[in-house]
Amino acid sequence: MGFSKRGLWFAAIFAACGVVPAASADELSRATAGEMPTVRDRFEGLGIRSGQFWILPTLETGLFYDSNVFATSSGQRDDGGVYVAPNVAVRSDFGRHELNLRVGLEHYEYFDLSSQSRTDFDGEMDGRIDVRSDTVLLGGLKGGRFNQSPSDIEYPVLGNGEPGKYYTFDTWGSVNHEINRVSLSVGGAYKLFDYDAIPGTGLAPPIGQNFRDGDIVTVGGRVGYLVSPGYKVFGDFRYNWRDYDQATIVDSEGWRALAGVEFEITHLVTGELAAGYMEQTYDLPGSPTNGSLSYHGALAWNPTQLMTVRLDADRTIEDSTLDQTGRTQDSVKLAVDYEVLRTLIFSPSVGFSYNDYDNAVPDDTRYDAGANIEYRMNRFLSVGGRYKYTYDDNSGLPDWDRHLVGIYAKARY
Repeated sequence: MGFSKRGLWFAAIFAACGVVPAASADELSRATAGEMPTVRDRFEGLGIRSGQFWILPTLETGLFYDSNVFATSSGQRDDGGVYVAPNVAVRSDFGRHELNLRVGLEHYEYFDLSSQSRTDFDGEMDGRIDVRSDTVLLGGLKGGRFNQSPSDIEYPVLGNGEPGKYYTFDTWGSVNHEINRVSLSVGGAYKLFDYDAIPGTGLAPPIGQNFRDGDIVTVGGRVGYLVSPGYKVFGDFRYNWRDYDQATIVDSEGWRALAGVEFEITHLVTGELAAGYMEQTYDLPGSPTNGSLSYHGALAWNPTQLMTVRLDADRTIEDSTLDQTGRTQDSVKLAVDYEVLRTLIFSPSVGFSYNDYDNAVPDDTRYDAGANIEYRMNRFLSVGGRYKYTYDDNSGLPDWDRHLVGIYAKARY
């Protein structure tokens, strides 16, 4: 697997400290709107009490239909199948401090295109240590094995072969301290990714992907000032090093600086908005520095006790297998959870992403829209349905679209 020497050094320090920093360059805060409670949280089971922990097991299974399995513009192949997804979460119930764990698995079995049947599994752990009333340590780790999707714009091949597998590992931590109206947060993060070869089909040999193996180290922090109850202005700075095992994806280092405001308006609107600048310098002779304006937004709005509206938006510089100087990515997602009845949740969402490549690689624009509806039959069992539509507009390739439809049953304890 693709550990660099610097990555090993940082990982060893993080492990020794017991916490690893709280935010990577594109993950500014784990307490923003994307992870705030929503009306959907009322659907959780009662759980099993064990000492100072709650154990929350779930099992979901269902049927699905995919109108364009390989995400192609012509010769589209559709198929259906079944899936099963067991999951176990563990949450602490301490007077102080906090520790949460989760492990899960998803298996998809296609009826006709058996080569696309896949199993993904992952796990995560995060925690909080209350050193004092004004000093908190946050940290965690997560990782798993996943199957690549042909709808990924960086997917190297088209065809009906078995999808390639990849592994990820993330760890992060931070020290957070408050002095009267001033808040300070300092930390960092480490991310590792390792790709297996894509299996061959017929006479076609496997396609190696070791060039995608690498790691990213990010360090930085945030300074905030409470200007009035519910409003805090802040400055956020992150510096990163990106190392790859092969020169196909060029090593680089860069930074992202943002200024913005955190707010909580009578518990109805909570989140943060920020804007700034970012740069990434690639170890490629004659290559210009990739720089751009940047923004970040994470909002949760509760217009009523029965509805939560969430908005997430970011502009970041991402590495690419197609362009050695990376790509600038804009992403926006709007989602709603609406409790139509006490036992019925309706969750529509829309999303948009734009990948701007610096060189001759065509830019890519993607639109997503969908909805989920879930009916709780009792406190242990729910049934529901999902729909997602994706339209991809690539400036140099034919467009494609895709419909994903599914029904499911979910058991909780």
